[in-house]
Amino acid sequence: MPQTVAHRSVKSFHTFGSELQHTLIFQNFFNVALRINATTLILFSHLFIDNDKALIGFLVFLIIVTSVALLIVIYKIYILRYFLYLNVVSVVDDEENLLPVEPIAAEVLLEAYKRKLADEGRLFLAEFQSIPRIFSRYSVKEAKKPCNVPKNRYVDILPYDYNRVQLTTGNGEAGCDYINASFIDGYKESKKYIAAQGKAVIFITHSDETVSDFWRMVWEQQSSIIVMVTRCEEGNRVKCAQYWPSPQRETEIFEEFIVKLNSEDHCPDYTIRHLSLTNKRDKNSEREVTHIQFMSWPDHGVPEEPHLLLKLRRRVNAFKNFFSGPIVIHCSAGVGRTGTYIGIDAMMEGLEAEGRVDIYGYVVRLRRQRCLMVQVEAQYILIHQALLEHNQFGETEITLPELHSTLSTLKEKSSGNEPTLMEDEFDRLPSYKNWRTFNTGITEDNKKKNRSSSVIPYDYNRVLLKLDEGHSRESDPDEDEEEDSSDEEEEESTKYINASHINGYWGPRAFIAAQTPLPDTMADFWSMVYQKKAATIVMLSDCSEEDKSDSVYWDKDKKTFGEIEVEVASTDTSPTLITRNMLIRHVKRKESRPVKHFEFLKWSSAELPEKPQDLTDVIKDIKQSCGSSKSQRSTPVVVHCNDGSSRSGIFCALWNVLDSADSEKLVDVFQVAKTLRKERQGMLSSLEQYQFLYDALEGVFPVQNGEVKAPQASAAIEIVNETKAAEQPTEKKEEQPAEKKEEQPASTTSNGQQEAAESAPLVPEAEKEVKKEEAEEVSSTPTETTPLEGASNGPTVTVEV
Repeated sequence: MPQTVAHRSVKSFHTFGSELQHTLIFQNFFNVALRINATTLILFSHLFIDNDKALIGFLVFLIIVTSVALLIVIYKIYILRYFLYLNVVSVVDDEENLLPVEPIAAEVLLEAYKRKLADEGRLFLAEFQSIPRIFSRYSVKEAKKPCNVPKNRYVDILPYDYNRVQLTTGNGEAGCDYINASFIDGYKESKKYIAAQGKAVIFITHSDETVSDFWRMVWEQQSSIIVMVTRCEEGNRVKCAQYWPSPQRETEIFEEFIVKLNSEDHCPDYTIRHLSLTNKRDKNSEREVTHIQFMSWPDHGVPEEPHLLLKLRRRVNAFKNFFSGPIVIHCSAGVGRTGTYIGIDAMMEGLEAEGRVDIYGYVVRLRRQRCLMVQVEAQYILIHQALLEHNQFGETEITLPELHSTLSTLKEKSSGNEPTLMEDEFDRLPSYKNWRTFNTGITEDNKKKNRSSSVIPYDYNRVLLKLDEGHSRESDPDEDEEEDSSDEEEEESTKYINASHINGYWGPRAFIAAQTPLPDTMADFWSMVYQKKAATIVMLSDCSEEDKSDSVYWDKDKKTFGEIEVEVASTDTSPTLITRNMLIRHVKRKESRPVKHFEFLKWSSAELPEKPQDLTDVIKDIKQSCGSSKSQRSTPVVVHCNDGSSRSGIFCALWNVLDSADSEKLVDVFQVAKTLRKERQGMLSSLEQYQFLYDALEGVFPVQNGEVKAPQASAAIEIVNETKAAEQPTEKKEEQPAEKKEEQPASTTSNGQQEAAESAPLVPEAEKEVKKEEAEEVSSTPTETTPLEGASNGPTVTVEV
């Protein structure tokens, strides 16, 4: 028992002894009264010896008085015991369920995670449920004052009095020093963080009171970083008021505080805002505040990729200042997501400093400083997963200024037969072999639809192709035909095609990676293009190969495949690319859709293109053709090669790392490759493919005068319009054989690519099939329950996360 609890218990027992002493005096008085009553009885018995009725009445009176006195004594004892329970036993209950969980060394972190994950995550559940949600010894009197109640968004999430953030200035009114925020200790540093609730001004009042209090807190605590782990609206619910200026209104005034938006940088997972904060009372002391809003926390559950939170941590730490105050972190309630981020940041610091982590002990410590921190079991597991991610794979992110020096280090060969650092990095890639089911693609009816038996789409992200019969003349041409669930009923109403949804840098399902259609599946291929509203097709297979002679799925003019009519309107040719402008139309509908078809010519039978620049230039041209607006990104790019993985994986990976380089000025080839391996079998399975991505980046961002040179616009590609080629047959067509003459076959690699991938370590969180998580990914109906993710099948908890 902790010393504070023991002290409290002893004090309570002293109080109980004092109260009990008063009770004993009362009992002695009662005994004296009984003796007096007995004497009186003897005396009055002589008086009433001849009057039996009077004697009986007197005895009844004495019995009633005695009974009442006895009941009073019993009630007094009960009250004392009740207060003893409140003062002593309840304090002990806060602590008695805690488990003796030992810190975990970095070397055994994976084994410990697997052990806790076993048996449907029972150890995780037991640990999490043993931590008190609220420590009752700490009072919350200030938060419950009538003047402060409107400032709390949730009635049960209140800061403890002993470590709440107190505002030192205000308007002099009662409760003006209160804000729903708590100081939180870091791994070693006291009051490193401030955990706060989301600004609730919109929900409670029509004033900017809580927003001005928030900025007052930032000003007084000299905080220079704000981490917001929520969107303002999620699932049609307002989670937090916008307390910063919008780009349209660069400046907002909240009482005496002037907040100005200097710049705003948007990335897929987060937005960084550079703000200026000025106090009207001291206009000369303008302060810079960095606001980082994490956008990739799903409405329910936790982020699927733990490395996203590690990436967020790197962004936050890049802005840390030794002289700045606590880091302000908030979500909606300031406990769930906020506690999870703080737990990851603090435990990462401990892992790097001591080589071990005490996640359980730190979460207990968090709950002692703010109730309900790390609110659900899924968040508790996520802390373990994030630390495991870092411990297994390290930091693989490279900024563009460091690109060439880092690549030199990665490729440098050491003495002897030691592998290079790049080979080590590639070997750390998890294989994800059979980490998800692919039952649909291996049924007897569907086996013949696969070109390769080793590349079958996973069930969780395979493209669901609706039956042709579902397309009627009356159907709405604009209806969203994307699959929104993986229910058995919907599965039965779909056809199989060897194609997978692939996530892009800017969002999910940016690509469809498919095998080159077989003669029997060409109609299905065009149905997929039509149903998924794809406007771009990238062909990476080589039509010149003998075994690929059946891969041409269009005609020179017009041809119907199943219920889709395909017309080639025009064809443009360059040395590296053939661009076909097509029109596709459902035979039961009048409207046609434009589709651009790009055939890459510089990829022969070799595993890799001879020149990485050829592929990067083509990607830039396709991006320019597709457009970069949000609406243009919403339609997938269909990429196909022979098996839908070997070449398609390189294309998707290079597209994503180039997007990252353009947006954030950094690349993470390892994480891109790891993600693609989870999405489709056979992607980036060889070291040569992995190194090709680095070589391509090195060519896109060359070094000039010791600095990385920004990529220039690619030279204009000379284009021949084949529809007019008959009229101008001489000059440009003669150039193509010369270009082909310069091509040299790229060196091939060993055929043991799959074996190399299988030997890579398996990421632990992918070892179990999480059906509930799959349902969340595709469910279109928002729900208020937060499932406990990971491997645990524990109860769902209705919470505000």
